[in-house]
Amino acid sequence: MKKLSVSLKESRFVDLINKKFTDEIRKEDLIVNLKKLKPVDIGTSVLWADDDLCDGDNYLFTFDEVTDMLKDSEWRLPTLSEVNELKDFEKDFRDGEYIFTNNGKSLTFYPHGYINGDETSKGIQFPDNVEGWTANIYTNDCVSIYLMFPPENFIVGRYPVMDKESKLSVRLVKDK
Repeated sequence: MKKLSVSLKESRFVDLINKKFTDEIRKEDLIVNLKKLKPVDIGTSVLWADDDLCDGDNYLFTFDEVTDMLKDSEWRLPTLSEVNELKDFEKDFRDGEYIFTNNGKSLTFYPHGYINGDETSKGIQFPDNVEGWTANIYTNDCVSIYLMFPPENFIVGRYPVMDKESKLSVRLVKDK
């Protein structure tokens, strides 16, 4: 038993050393707050995560990055219809944040903008907007996302200007 524990520690140590000296990004390193997310029942058909998915200061991910992160998770991307359910609740735009409230519970969406995947524009676009992935990646050759932009606009739909290489916010859901 002692040998097994020593070899496990050595193996983890080797992993840490290898990571320090390589640019290799491991899946488990990308998922910084996935296990910390808490479900919120605001009265929709699903439970919403209480926060955006993040990796340190990074809140924007490609569609493929998100689906890879979620392979062994109970969390998933919301469908277009699940996001649309939020329209029925009280909405507020305060201090740059979008807040949905129902029965004393609330969800706050934070603006992170997006990064266009086609490389025509550099950096974060429309940083005051919330633009997030949905599970319905392609419908009629358009990417399906949700968009919130000041002061209180909320749109769920298909956008031909986005592609799955764009980087958008991620708010996850889980089934009740």
